[in-house]
Amino acid sequence: MDRLSQRGPGPAGGPLIALCPADLPPSPAPLRAPGGFTWFYVDLVDDQGQAATLIWSWGLPFLPGYASAARAGRAQLPIDRPSVNLVLYNNGQERFYLLTELPAAEARWGDDGRSWQLGACRFTWVDEAAADGGPPTRALEAQLDLPLPTGGRAQGRLWLRGPLRRDPAPGAGGAASLSADDPTCTHRWTPMVAAGEGGLDLRWPGGAARLRGRAYHDRNSAEQPLHALGIQSWWWGRLALPGRELIFYQLLPAAPGARPRDLVVEISDQGATRVQEDAGLQVQQLQRSLWGLSWPRAAHFPDPDGARVEVQVEALLDDGPFYQRYLLRGRCGDQVGHGVGENVVPDRVDGDLLRPLVSMRVHRSAGPNSMWLPLFSGDRRGRWPRLLGLRSDPGEAAG
Repeated sequence: MDRLSQRGPGPAGGPLIALCPADLPPSPAPLRAPGGFTWFYVDLVDDQGQAATLIWSWGLPFLPGYASAARAGRAQLPIDRPSVNLVLYNNGQERFYLLTELPAAEARWGDDGRSWQLGACRFTWVDEAAADGGPPTRALEAQLDLPLPTGGRAQGRLWLRGPLRRDPAPGAGGAASLSADDPTCTHRWTPMVAAGEGGLDLRWPGGAARLRGRAYHDRNSAEQPLHALGIQSWWWGRLALPGRELIFYQLLPAAPGARPRDLVVEISDQGATRVQEDAGLQVQQLQRSLWGLSWPRAAHFPDPDGARVEVQVEALLDDGPFYQRYLLRGRCGDQVGHGVGENVVPDRVDGDLLRPLVSMRVHRSAGPNSMWLPLFSGDRRGRWPRLLGLRSDPGEAAG
């Protein structure tokens, strides 16, 4: 068991979160675990701070009614709640947003564990061995085709390519990954590609976007509900620095008196990984959002070699009652880079009072949907006219 998995009690005394080997195929077992989840995450960011995030998932904890059903003893199966979330950001603001929940019959987990279909979207991994004996390269190809609430479709392609993360050999120093069959592991976190390159080309009625930049790709899964994993909150981020990626995590346990955990994961542009537990991450300039979430404007921590890393929140991209997303800017010596961060409070997810507000941002492709959905989905421009039915974008067709 790695050092990352040995600290911070989970619901049954196990780890709050565990770093798992990147070369292991994702298990479909959580799909049939009541209240469990599996999500695959990608983000892209360029030197100007433009960014995009993509999540395809089963049992995404943020879907309305999912967490509350588990709390009421009627936990649903992840396989029955597939979804795709795509967001674009420009100049520190959301430009395009779509969270689409699809009928279970329209989603498929490939038998090879390397391909997925959700509605008309398709996601595929291809790994290539290096000719010089170096680390294998993983390529993700995502063909995107999503219906929009007011008609028409968002269509395009997201791709990324980079070295597959690899852990130190036993006895070589650093932290090895947690064994996949360790029974104490509840929340499995698997960074796969960091310090990679990627791009997104997307078009929709009346608009289009193109982004090229640094790419990051991971996956998360558990066979229990997110709110049952013993996590009060987490603050996570990744910085794209020259030649490497720095990923930081600060987790506050829900257990009274339990020590917070902070860790730093460094992944080089060759896939080599170093993990630093008790990294001394210090948050600064704490703010409180309108929803009551506490979050830092800045932080600092040492990298695995002890060099000081400074992180600033450049923009609050998404601000909700249980989730925030940030655009980050970081510096380590003369190295400067951008990144993406998030703040999550699991116990606040899917509360009764706020569920109608969350439903306004979720497009159920088979319905029913909130009447306010057009105000929160698709291109940020023209949302009010679309809500009021005052504008039909050129080329728009039934979704």
